[in-house]
Amino acid sequence: MTLIDINRTKQYTIAVSPAKNRAYLKIIGFWRGPDVVPDYIKDWTKAVSQLKKGFTLLTDASEMKTHPATVRSLHEEAQSILLKAGVSKVAEIIKDDVAEMQLDAVAKTTQFPKRTFKAQSEAEVWLDAK
Repeated sequence: MTLIDINRTKQYTIAVSPAKNRAYLKIIGFWRGPDVVPDYIKDWTKAVSQLKKGFTLLTDASEMKTHPATVRSLHEEAQSILLKAGVSKVAEIIKDDVAEMQLDAVAKTTQFPKRTFKAQSEAEVWLDAK
């Protein structure tokens, strides 16, 4: 499977697989504010432009630390872009219970169609099932 990198920063990686019609997000560490990820929204706009309606998303938040409230609105904006572009299913890999509660709260606000997994292999199998 060929992944096209949209952007790799110290805080996140966004990549897409047009063949699988899937986006991949890895959230890394603590984002103290939106200023540490200035291209995040622009990167998502670029990513969804390379996918077709009905695409899936695999988010690896296993290395994410809880984000402050100022970053929450950034995640909501990104989810809004994904929803408008036609995301159909979202799998999240989370190891930290506090981070999971935070991401669940954002997803509830935006009506994001996601499920949480502990392992990437399980998440991929669920996303691959139509």
